Amino acid sequence: MGLTIGAMLEEIQSLYRQHHQPCFLYLSSEVIKIFGSDPSCADYLKSLIEALFQHTTRLLTNIQEFTARPDIADDCFLLASRCIRYCPQLFIPSSVFPSLVDCSMIGITVQHREASNSILHFLADIFDLANSSVGEQFIPIRDGVIIPRGASITRILVASLTGALPKSRVDVVSYTLLALTRSYGMQALEWAKKSVLLIPSTAVTDVERSRFLKALSDAASGGDTNGLTVPVEELSDVCRRNRSVQEIVQEALRPLELNMVNVS
Repeated sequence: MGLTIGAMLEEIQSLYRQHHQPCFLYLSSEVIKIFGSDPSCADYLKSLIEALFQHTTRLLTNIQEFTARPDIADDCFLLASRCIRYCPQLFIPSSVFPSLVDCSMIGITVQHREASNSILHFLADIFDLANSSVGEQFIPIRDGVIIPRGASITRILVASLTGALPKSRVDVVSYTLLALTRSYGMQALEWAKKSVLLIPSTAVTDVERSRFLKALSDAASGGDTNGLTVPVEELSDVCRRNRSVQEIVQEALRPLELNMVNVS
């Protein structure tokens, strides 16, 4: 297969541009899994992922397009997570990496479970990059992309915890927020504090706010992550206790507007 991979990957790119079928993204993620660490395939794979991600980010420019194309969103971010795992040297320094992070910010709150989970896992994989001996060298590049967007990403995650996503997804959102906080420490806690302070006191008390931030701080410092569960669920429940409160919280956090912020 290695002898013919160049021609096959060019064909995949061409077919995806013509038909927008997510199966080509899934097929590419399998190719990345097998050949991602093979130096002889690096040029082919770099061209492949750049072409696929450039095209996908043009398809997914607002939440309505994520809702209309959840399978493309799902397979796109599964592919991106595979790239982080198997060929970070091709993906993270590429021009498509910042664009894909921006794209993920638009789609976090898509209601489709698999698509939303794939986006959240992709972000968590970025934040957990330091856990990989291969990925550690790319942390300065990652930080250059994530830090300018950190406050917005955190606010979208807090909005997701408090009603923008179904309650069944709170665990996945919590892990992503924890991974972000572990990577960026006090800076991430400051982002979280600013986000939580946006929620009106008619929805959340100061005690509930403080308990959530203290648990996040403890977990980020290497404490027991189980201690995060109760304060997160408490914040989530109190902000969802009725439709009126949930609307007040989401109106304050405005997660869908954050992807419009200029981060350059």
